Amino acid sequence: MGANEPRQSLSEIARAEAFKHDQMLLRAVHNCQRVLYQGKYNHIHVLRTGPAGGAIETEVYLTGRPEPVPASEVTLAPDVS
Repeated sequence: MGANEPRQSLSEIARAEAFKHDQMLLRAVHNCQRVLYQGKYNHIHVLRTGPAGGAIETEVYLTGRPEPVPASEVTLAPDVS
């Protein structure tokens, strides 16, 4: 960062990280990639986003689970080739 470039606030950085995570989840849906939740392999059945206060909330429904899980707790499963 140069001296004349504005610094990002912590909330902007957190928002950018959440956006990247949501993009990763969306790619997992479109590519039918396995994800990990609580140490178990799953597939995303539904990915739902909507307004929540002043932010966007993401809900993840995994195959075989009737209730949503926190998007922040879902990660990509490692590739096994």
